Amino acid sequence: MAKRKQDINDVSTPEHEQAPPGPLGPDEYGDAGGPVSEVDPDAIMDAADDLARLAQEVEDWKAKYQRALADQQNYQRRAVENEKEARRQGISNIVHGLLPVLDNFDLALDNAEKAGSLEQIVQGVEMIRTQMHQALEGFDVKAIRPEAGDEFDPHHHEAVQHIEHEEIEPGKVAVPFQVGYALGGRVLRPAKVCVAKPKESAQSADDPSAGAPSGEANEGERQES
Repeated sequence: MAKRKQDINDVSTPEHEQAPPGPLGPDEYGDAGGPVSEVDPDAIMDAADDLARLAQEVEDWKAKYQRALADQQNYQRRAVENEKEARRQGISNIVHGLLPVLDNFDLALDNAEKAGSLEQIVQGVEMIRTQMHQALEGFDVKAIRPEAGDEFDPHHHEAVQHIEHEEIEPGKVAVPFQVGYALGGRVLRPAKVCVAKPKESAQSADDPSAGAPSGEANEGERQES
């Protein structure tokens, strides 16, 4: 009985009763394995046209990028040249305004020996100084001239010394030392001044022990101990 069952299991299925093979999957090249007759020639032509169109777009964008890069480089070169030219023009204007002052200095030196008195020489120098200030004002350069008693302005003044002054309140300008200059609203050089400070005698009155000799102070400490 067992041998009969084994014979039945060994019987193979006839070829005409076997299941038909299923569709083949795509191979490594993406070919689904279908028959050549199912390929659409129009689809191939459309794909080729799309590929050519994309290649042309890439070339167009590359040409646009190269033109934009060339324009940017030209703009940078022009900007550098314009900056240099503006600087040269600014210096030229300043020198042009100062040349008459230099001419008057040369004239004053040439006529120094011919001057009749020291007063005439001083008057000539004052005229040149006035002309120099007029030339600077033409470039919007103005002098900063603090006077004694003015409030000290750290934005326009520079304190070079603190001194006691009987008539000036502490913290105010006591003595103008050097004129400052500003270009528009920008300080080129602050005016140097001496600032009044409180008197030392006033500080001693507020603190009596400040004026006592160090020896007496130490003796008082020893007595208290």
